[in-house]
Amino acid sequence: MATSTLNLPVAAAILPDGSSGNAAPGITRRQGTEGNPKKHFLTADFDAATDEHIWYTFRVPANYISGGTVKLLWQANATTGTCRWGTRLAAITPADADTPLEHAEAAASTVGTATNVTEARRLNESSIAIGALDSVVAGDLVYLVIYRDADGTSGTDDLAVDAELIQAAFEYTS
Repeated sequence: MATSTLNLPVAAAILPDGSSGNAAPGITRRQGTEGNPKKHFLTADFDAATDEHIWYTFRVPANYISGGTVKLLWQANATTGTCRWGTRLAAITPADADTPLEHAEAAASTVGTATNVTEARRLNESSIAIGALDSVVAGDLVYLVIYRDADGTSGTDDLAVDAELIQAAFEYTS
């Protein structure tokens, strides 16, 4: 058995509509400081005061055997504070009783990660083992939400600035 990865770039995320309980992070285009040509990349900037969400939709690969961990690469313009990240997953098998519109996500899994204390905007990694996989199997349609629990309902979030998500990934056993 091996570990396989589905990369989930910020540019592929679906943002919620901004209605009550459906806040979205801002998307920022960032430019590197090296000489030309400079790198450009997007970040999803999760606010320090509001729970914000992004959604990914994907089909589970045929080589999926088990498990599910969400890996987040992020930065913050700070050297102190812990960011509380969360994720929920909904897996829909063709011919399920629920439609994609009505299928709810399974219970949330969260993790708190301290920002890098060495220098602002150093790369941080958070790893969230998904506890409730909603009976996911190869071929399922998955809706995966990633969010910042800014109000700290599932644990401490005392990072006073935006958590700037650079890349997400879904890792599994294949």
